[in-house]
Formats: sequence, structure tokens, C-alpha cells
Amino acid sequence: MTLAEVRDILKAAVYTGHDHLGLEVKTAFSADLMSDVLAFAQPDCLLITGITNAQSVRTAFALDIAAIVICRGKKPLPEAVEMAGELGIPILATAHIMFETCGLLFQHGMAGCRCAVNVAEVNISLGTASFESGHRVQGRNFSEAGRAANEIKKTLRTQGIPEEIVRRVAVVAFEAEVNIISYADHGTIFCYVAPEQISLEAIDRGPGIPDIDLAMQEGYSTADDTIRSLGFGAGMGLANIKRFSDTFEISSEVNKGTYLRSIINRHHDIKEL
Repeated sequence: MTLAEVRDILKAAVYTGHDHLGLEVKTAFSADLMSDVLAFAQPDCLLITGITNAQSVRTAFALDIAAIVICRGKKPLPEAVEMAGELGIPILATAHIMFETCGLLFQHGMAGCRCAVNVAEVNISLGTASFESGHRVQGRNFSEAGRAANEIKKTLRTQGIPEEIVRRVAVVAFEAEVNIISYADHGTIFCYVAPEQISLEAIDRGPGIPDIDLAMQEGYSTADDTIRSLGFGAGMGLANIKRFSDTFEISSEVNKGTYLRSIINRHHDIKEL
């Protein structure tokens, strides 16, 4: 199904990507929680959401999502339109609610994303690249959310890292970055690439986590209204990081900060998601 057909089926307005309406999309994913998008959406899919701000665009860019459809009669905010134009991500908007939007597209042949990874389909190359990078993250600077993750993603691609590995690293980096911005004063995300694995370390300075076991529970969140309004704060950040990691460790000290480490294997023993 092309984006032009999506536009016609949904009677949607096109805000960006007028020259990309011939782009074909075969799958779609719908959610208002960006953590769910990071966990389950697949590259090249159509994202259906009610989130109108730039965070939906940043998330789409991090996952190489083909286009965004904003539902419920909402319009994308100017900063989202500007960013989508710069990044080449088409944005459409429809008056249909999310349920109707998904139903209409499904009725016309659109399939849902599959979230399981078939390890046999992943083309892994061990390579010989070895490098590291550090990315400073400022607390409460939501306008920059996703910058570090996208820089890491771009760097990995220049090293020839397979796309499925790049995606997993990008999700981990994105969730770690959002956590720092949401809860800490500041922090740094380090990416280390070795022939057999990629390691991400996130170190922040801030209030710390009083109860790590509780914080690791899916759905537990201390997010404020600002965080939730951006589509985050569903209590899935640490759970998603662990989900996409082959090895995960975290430690925290109250009133000092938090350290987490995620290791993602580059060889064939990839953890099934």
C-alpha cells in the first residue's frame, strides 16, 4: 500500500512528505506510548499515533519508521512538522480515532508489525571495528531527546553493523537517554564496540533509584505530567532496556545517581525478543 493510498483511505491531510506519497508501506503499528513503539514497532512500518509533538518524530527516526499517521483529528505541532521535514519522515493526519484508522487500513490489506525476531534472518558480520564514543545528556532538556541515540545509530551504520543490531542498540540508547532527561540532573551515555559485542553504559547524576526491583517492574513509574504528555512515563524504560539486552546490569545510590550497562552480542547467539 502506498502512502497515497493511505491518504485516500483515511481521508488524511499531508503535512510533510508530499514527494514521498509513492512510498510503499506493508505493515503498521499503533500506540501513544513511545516506549511501546520502541519495544515492538519494526523498521519501515507506518506509525499510527495520537502524539503530535516532536518525540514521535524522534522515535520514528530512531527506528527507521517509514511514516507517521496522527489520528483522532489532531494536528502535528509546528516543531514536529519542521523536524519531520528535515529528517524526511512523512506525516499524515486523519479525523478517525485510532481504532477506526487501524481497522480501515487492515480492511484494505495492511498487516500489523511482527515483533518477534527470526534469528536465522539476521545477517551477522563479526567485523574488526573497535571504537568508543561518549554523549552528554542534560536533564529536563526534552527538546534534545533522541539526539544521542541517533548519533550512536549513525555511527554504528558507518561501521557496517547489521541493521537488527543497530536497532537494538538504538532502542537501548534511546530509553537510557529519556531516563536521564526525565529524572536526572545530567548524565553521559558511552558506546563501546568490540568484534563480538556492543556495550552501552549510562551514568547519571541525580536522585538515584531507591528501589531498583520496583523500578524494574513493567508499568511502575514516577513520571510527572510533563513526561507523560510526551508519550513516555509508562514504566517500560528499564524493562525495554533489559528486553533488548543480552546482558543487563544496574546499580543506583540515592541522591547520587544511577549506572546501567547493556551488552548486545554481535554473533549468532542473539537473544530472541
